[in-house]
Amino acid sequence: MQPNYADVITLAKQAGEAILEIYNRSEYTAVEKADSSPLTDADIAAHNILVAGLKTIKDIPIISEEADTPPLEERSNWNQFWLIDPLDGTKEFIDRNGEFTVNIALIQDHEPIFGLIYAPVTDEMFYGGAGKAYCIRGNQAPVLLKASSPSAQVREHAHIRVFGSRRHALEDLELLCDRLRDRLSQVELISVGSALKLAYLADGQAELYPRFGNVSEWDIAAGHAILRCVDGDILSRQYEPIRYGYKPSMVVPGFIALGSVDYDWRPLLLS
Repeated sequence: MQPNYADVITLAKQAGEAILEIYNRSEYTAVEKADSSPLTDADIAAHNILVAGLKTIKDIPIISEEADTPPLEERSNWNQFWLIDPLDGTKEFIDRNGEFTVNIALIQDHEPIFGLIYAPVTDEMFYGGAGKAYCIRGNQAPVLLKASSPSAQVREHAHIRVFGSRRHALEDLELLCDRLRDRLSQVELISVGSALKLAYLADGQAELYPRFGNVSEWDIAAGHAILRCVDGDILSRQYEPIRYGYKPSMVVPGFIALGSVDYDWRPLLLS
């Protein structure tokens, strides 16, 4: 059963407000975690709000970036669980570029069936489940998301748009863009932080987002659910399905995010 969209949206906004309150301070605490990634007061505040609130919406297990991940032998018995990244893009938060998000996903039988990505600075809310995805910008009414067609983009505009990370595997990304230019079309490379790339992909603002470095399952699950609602997908770098919570590690060794699966990228991406 899907959660109540309105309740999850309200909760995400509460977490976003807590993040912004700390973001707008002149000082806050930032420490380095064991994996060398940063942790701030905002990560912890958002985590506490989401964990408490999600239990009241649907009382099932929760996996959060900011808590110890239960061992596989425990997770293997779960039919459903929440998978969250309370503050995705902590480095963007520290750099004060506004490109960070609150990510909430509902996983059922290792598949993402609901996802929400909220950008507190721009007040953009992307969410989807049960085959439909929406965006709410500020106080506007929800708008149905629609992905871009790569075939139409190439045919009508003679170029495709590719999202890339500001920080990771830039050389590999440039090599791929060169290959796409040689074999397909002109390429516009767009750099955006955090899970906003996945949200904007579902919103038709690009056609492709390849990731060459490791990420964690909580980084992509919400965006994966939203993309599936617009006939997109996230696949492994070998073009195979990605499933959640069924391996000992929560690490995803790169992926290919597609705004639309109506175009076969394999000859270009796997060569």
